[in-house]
Amino acid sequence: MKYFLIFLAAAVAVLVILLLIAVIRAVRMKVKPSDRKPAIHYTPEEEAKYASMLSEMIKVPTVSVPEGGDKSIFYELQDVMKELFPLVFSKLEKTDLNGNMLFRWPGRNPELKPILLMGHQDVVPASNKNWKHGPFSGDIEDGIVHGRGAMDCKCTVMAEFAAVEELLEEGFVPERDVYLSSSTNEEISGGGVEVAVKYFQDKGIRLESVMDEGGAIVSEMLPGMSTWAAAVGIVEKGTSHIKFIAKGAGGHSSAPPNDTPIARLSAFVCEVEKKKPFKKEFTEPVRKMFDSIAPYLSFPFRLLMGNVWLFKPLLIALMPMVSPMALAFLATTCVFTMSGGSDAPNVIPDEAYVIANIRPSIQQNAEESIEILKKIAAKYDLEAEVIYASSASGVVNTDGEEFRYIGECVKECFPEYCFTPYYMCGGTDCRNFEPVTDNCMRFTPIRMNKQQIAAMHAPNENIGTDALAEGVKFYKYYIKNHK
Repeated sequence: MKYFLIFLAAAVAVLVILLLIAVIRAVRMKVKPSDRKPAIHYTPEEEAKYASMLSEMIKVPTVSVPEGGDKSIFYELQDVMKELFPLVFSKLEKTDLNGNMLFRWPGRNPELKPILLMGHQDVVPASNKNWKHGPFSGDIEDGIVHGRGAMDCKCTVMAEFAAVEELLEEGFVPERDVYLSSSTNEEISGGGVEVAVKYFQDKGIRLESVMDEGGAIVSEMLPGMSTWAAAVGIVEKGTSHIKFIAKGAGGHSSAPPNDTPIARLSAFVCEVEKKKPFKKEFTEPVRKMFDSIAPYLSFPFRLLMGNVWLFKPLLIALMPMVSPMALAFLATTCVFTMSGGSDAPNVIPDEAYVIANIRPSIQQNAEESIEILKKIAAKYDLEAEVIYASSASGVVNTDGEEFRYIGECVKECFPEYCFTPYYMCGGTDCRNFEPVTDNCMRFTPIRMNKQQIAAMHAPNENIGTDALAEGVKFYKYYIKNHK
């Protein structure tokens, strides 16, 4: 008993010391307000001009079409852009890849690897229902540009092209080649970007970096955070679609047997949603994200997230309760998105199905994640058919020169903002460029609040005209100072 009490006292003492260290670290890591002035500026006239440019691009309803489909609407958009950005279209080398645009701006030093700025021309469909402004109106009102693509992601394409246009007007020549790429079917994973990747592979060109949409400058990124966060996606989760099929004898609904196909599918869906069977882990990208953000949080959150070394088990237990996004940072996720059964309400189907969309994490690839679901499905006598499967992308080196350079640009242009690596739970075209670069960055330097992010792929998509102007000037700074 004596030795047990000594051990207990020692354990309590160690715990108190560890907590004291964590508290001291949390107090010391708080960020002091910056007195640095932003390196970028814009006039009211420029803000209005950029808003008008984006408005004109929104008015062209470039809803995604698959490769081989009618691309005429995209050429209509490009005709509009030719009027908006005449120097880009006249002075840069343009390659048309079946509607997918690729521009080369030759630099002074051909020995340096090029950089690529990209986005996509296509948007998701939109009906007029629940829109305060027409989805393709491009209305500008009270400092807001409205319409489908305002945020995802014509604002990115517009800001990139406007930045290059202004630099061309100023007679600037970049140190290294700069490419602009814009695909036509990113929203449907249509493969348009793959022709651009093949272009570089065929020419033996390796890129220094690629910057695509993905992360952005967001408000309230985590609880207890009051400043804007410039979140640069350094990795993105995979995407897989699996069809689970239940078979039975069918029959008339007046005499139903037990374990009908839909009943078995329902039990399977409920078990997966309730148990969330995938491995939860605090991976290195998530740890780095928390380390970067913690100094900007209020004290209780700063204490927890700034001391992952001590509170990791607690965070793994608590984060899934905070939000679906918090769970997505830790594990593969699964959601059932489609289903089918009988064609009549009084007929028991002899076959029914559900389709699951899973987002494999970096610690549990697509094959392993799918196998977990298959084992659960087998308990309910279900068959599994993999429709599409991809694992998570590679992870960008946050100690590398390119990531550090983006951080320097953020600190110069937005000195009050937090700069952080970001673990992306969605997908982008950017990952396709991994064969030709080590630095696939996902970042649109445009401020987006919670309402604007929630309007992505939903009614009332919009973006602020001031945020748009900041984005143009950031791209100018990024290109002009890249060595």
